[in-house]
Amino acid sequence: MAACVVLTIFFVVWLAYKDNARDRDIHRRRLAAEARIRECGPLPGPQYVVRTLDGELGKDVHTCAVPIFDYELLLTRDPVNVQAILATQSADWDVGKHRNASWRPFIGDGVFTLRGEPWKEARALVRPQFAREHICNLDMLERHVQHLFAAIDRKHHASVGGGQGGWTGEFDLQPLLFNMALDIITELIYGHSAHSQDPLARANLPELPGCGTPDRQNIGMHMDKGKAWIETRGALWKYRWLLPSWSFWKHCAAVHRYAEYFVRLRLTLGESYLSHMGNGAANKGYTVLHDPVDSTEAKDTEGRFVLLHELAKRTQNPVELRDQTLNVLTAGRDTTASLMGWVFYFLARNATVLSKLRTQILAAFPSGPDGKEVDMTAIPAKDLLDKLPYLTSIINETLRVTPVIPLNERVAVRNTVLPRGGGPDGSMPVFVPEGRQVLIATYAMARREDIWGWDADEFRPERWEEDGGRKFGFEFIPFGQGVRQCLGQQFARIQTAYVVVRMLQRYEHIECADDPNAPLRFHHTIENRSGSGVQGHTLLIQAPADPPPGYLDSLRERFPDLEVLVHKKSWFSADNTVADDEYARTTIMMAPFAPVPTPDQVPRLELVQLQSAGANHLLEHPLFVDTEVKFCTANGVHGPQISEWIIGTYLAAQHQLPLYLDLQKQGKWNRGDETYRIEDAVSKTIGILGYGAIGRQTARLATAMGMKIHAYTLHPRPTPTSRRDQGWSPPGLGDPEGTFPTKWFSGPSTTDLHAFLSSGLDLLVIATPLTDSTRHLLGPEEFKILHESMKGRTFVSNIARGPVVDTDALIEALEGGLIRGAALDVTDPEPLGDGHPLWGARNVIITPHVSGASTAYVERALAILRENLVRFSEGGRLVNLVDKKRGY
Repeated sequence: MAACVVLTIFFVVWLAYKDNARDRDIHRRRLAAEARIRECGPLPGPQYVVRTLDGELGKDVHTCAVPIFDYELLLTRDPVNVQAILATQSADWDVGKHRNASWRPFIGDGVFTLRGEPWKEARALVRPQFAREHICNLDMLERHVQHLFAAIDRKHHASVGGGQGGWTGEFDLQPLLFNMALDIITELIYGHSAHSQDPLARANLPELPGCGTPDRQNIGMHMDKGKAWIETRGALWKYRWLLPSWSFWKHCAAVHRYAEYFVRLRLTLGESYLSHMGNGAANKGYTVLHDPVDSTEAKDTEGRFVLLHELAKRTQNPVELRDQTLNVLTAGRDTTASLMGWVFYFLARNATVLSKLRTQILAAFPSGPDGKEVDMTAIPAKDLLDKLPYLTSIINETLRVTPVIPLNERVAVRNTVLPRGGGPDGSMPVFVPEGRQVLIATYAMARREDIWGWDADEFRPERWEEDGGRKFGFEFIPFGQGVRQCLGQQFARIQTAYVVVRMLQRYEHIECADDPNAPLRFHHTIENRSGSGVQGHTLLIQAPADPPPGYLDSLRERFPDLEVLVHKKSWFSADNTVADDEYARTTIMMAPFAPVPTPDQVPRLELVQLQSAGANHLLEHPLFVDTEVKFCTANGVHGPQISEWIIGTYLAAQHQLPLYLDLQKQGKWNRGDETYRIEDAVSKTIGILGYGAIGRQTARLATAMGMKIHAYTLHPRPTPTSRRDQGWSPPGLGDPEGTFPTKWFSGPSTTDLHAFLSSGLDLLVIATPLTDSTRHLLGPEEFKILHESMKGRTFVSNIARGPVVDTDALIEALEGGLIRGAALDVTDPEPLGDGHPLWGARNVIITPHVSGASTAYVERALAILRENLVRFSEGGRLVNLVDKKRGY
C-alpha cells in the first residue's frame, strides 16, 4: 500500500553529467547512446535504468542528470541522498504537482496524491485507522483464502490429490491473487467485498434513490485501465494535455460511482452501517439483504473494522470520504497483489527455498492429532512473521529483487542540495534549485554490488540471515521512508505472509510452467508485476486486409505503451513495404507467409504470430532455427470454413453433385442410376486424423448430421481434462471439452495408426501437421487397411498438407477401388502440373488450397494476436505456441 508513485520516464535522450571534468567523455557517450536509441528504440523500465547507469556511465555513478524534452531532472540511487530527501531534509522536498494533476481525476484528493498541508491533514485523518489490530483480521483473510482455493479447484480442475498425480493443470496464479487482493481491500474499506473471485458470493445491495449499484463485476478492470492511462499521463508530465482522454474519463467515472455508492449508504445508515450487514436491519426504509460472507462467518459485525465507517465518524463530507477511500483502495490492491505474485514467482523457481520454507511452516503450525489443520485465525497476526523468520527473509528479498515500486519521485520545494553526486568523483554536494524533480531509483539501488554483494542480481533470502541478520537503512525502502512512509506496509506483509503460509500448508509443491531460467522481466502499470508486459515493444502487423473497425483502437486502449505498425500485404506477394528501421525496432510481429525477415533484420524480435495453421514453411528458416524467437500459429481461424469444405465436398460426393453439374453443363435432364446409390450421413462414421481446431469443428458439424466421431491424436487423452481444447477457437464453436468423439485413438506407432484406420471409417479426414514423422503417413499399407475394413466405401478428405499422403499410393487406391473417392485441397506436388494423374483420377474433387479462405480469416487471426498480446503482457502461456523440436 505504498504511498508513492512511479513516473515512467522514456529516456529519449541520454543520461549526462553536468559541470564536471568528464563532460567531454560524457558528451561522446551521449552521442553514441542517441545513435543506438535511434537504431533500436528506447528500452524503458527499471532494468533499463540499471543498464544505462552501469553500462554507459559506470557502476560508480549513482547520481546523474536526465534531460527530458525542454526540462531536466535528477536521478539517484545513492542511499545518502535518499535519506536526505525522505528524512533528514524532508522539509525541502515534497511529491511533485504532476502527481496530483495526473491522479486527481481518477482517485481525487487523498493521502496518496496530496502535498503540503492538505496532505498532512489527510494523513492525520487516515493514519489512526491503520493500527495493526484494525487491519490484521485473520478471519477475513482466511475467508478470502478459501475463495482462492475454490477458484483454483473450480477453474483449473484440480484439488489436493485430485489432478494427475495430485497436480493441478498449468495456470497463471497472479490473476487470482489480484482478485483476492481486490476482494480483501474492498471489504476492509467498504465492508462489502467485490467478490471478483466468486461473483456468486456477492450480496444483494440495497437500491438508493438516484444512485446506481456499484459495478463490482468490472471494478478491477476499470482500475487497471485507468492506471494505465495515468502512467502515460505521468510520463508526459506537463504535456499530458496532448493525450486524448475520453476513455480515461470513462474509467474514472466507473471508479467514482463504485465508491460513491458506499459513501452514500454509510451516510444514510449512519452508525447502523455495520449492523445492517449482519442483521438485515432496514431502519432507514431500505430492504437490505445480509452478505453471506461478510456476516455469517464474522463473529461480531458490530465490532468489525471498516475504513469508510471509521472515517465517517470524523468527517461527513461525501467527496472527502470518496477520495480518501479510493486513495487507499488504489494503493492497497495492486501493490499487495504484486508482492504476493513475486513471492510465488520466486518460490516456483527455487525449489530449495520453497522446501525449506514449507518445512518451517509445518513445524511452526502443525496439524493436530486427527490430521486437522491448525486454526490459523486464532494465531496473533504478528506470530506469522515472528515464528517464521525465513518467510520474513523471503519477503524482504522479494521486495529487494523486484521492488513493487521501482521508481519514486520528489520535487524540491525550495533551493537545496543533495549530499553527494557532484564533483569529478561524485562525492561532492549537488545544488538542486526549487522545482527540480529527483527520481529515486529503488530498483537500481537494489542492484548495487557494493551494497548487496557480487550476487546482487540473484534471489537469495539467506542474505538476510547472515551476520546475525541484516539491518537495513535507506538502501532498502520498498515502502518508502520518512514522513510519507507507507501506512499499509504491515498490512501488505501480513497479508502476504498469511497467504503464503496457507498455500504451502495446502500444496506440497509449486512449479514454474514456463522456462524457470528465463530472464527476469517486468510488467508494470504504476507498480511492477511479474510478466513481460508490452511497454517499449513495437508490434508490426502485415495482413492482406485492413484490421476491422475498432481493432487498433482496442489495442491502444488495452496497451497504451505499445507501438503498432500496420502494412497491408497480400498473402504470398514478394513485395515488402516495411522499412529497415521499422524491422529494427519490431519486437512482436504478425508475419505474412512470405517474405519472412532474417534475424539480422529483426534483432529485437521476440514473438511471431503466424497467419497459417502450421509452421512447416518455416522449419528451416534461420529466424525459426537459429533464434529464441517464439512462434504461434493461427490454429483455430480455419475451423469454420475448412470444416464446411470437408462436409461440403463429402456431401457433394455422397449426393453425386459432380455428375449432375457435368450433366447441367451438357443441358441434360438425366436422373440415371446414380440416384439409387446416394447415401445420407446419418449413422456414418467420420475418422479425424489430428483432432485439433479444424477436427473439433468438423466433429461439431458431423455430430449435427447424425454421424459418429472417431478421433485420433498423437498423445493419449484418457481423462476429461486431457481432452479439453488448449488452443483457440471462435466463441461457441469447436469441441472445447472434447465430448463429441465416441471413440478416441492415440499413439505414435504404426500399430496405433492402423487400429484407428481399421475402426470402420466412412469418411477419413486428414488434419494432422506436416512433420518428418507425418510425411507419407498414409501409404499403400494404410489404404489397404481402409479397404479391408470398409470394402472400398471410405471417402478420404485431405486438408492438411499434400506430403502427408503418398500421392502414388493415393492414385492406386482411387483407381483400384480401395477407397470410394477423395476430396483434396492440398496435393503433392503443389500445384499439380499439367497432365498429372490426379487430374483424371476416379471420384476426386480437387481445389487449389482454398479451403481455408474466408472473409473472416484476418479478423480471426487478429483475435488470436490480441489474445497472445494479453498473455505476453502478463507473462502467461501463449496460445498455439509452436514446439520447435516437434515443428508444430
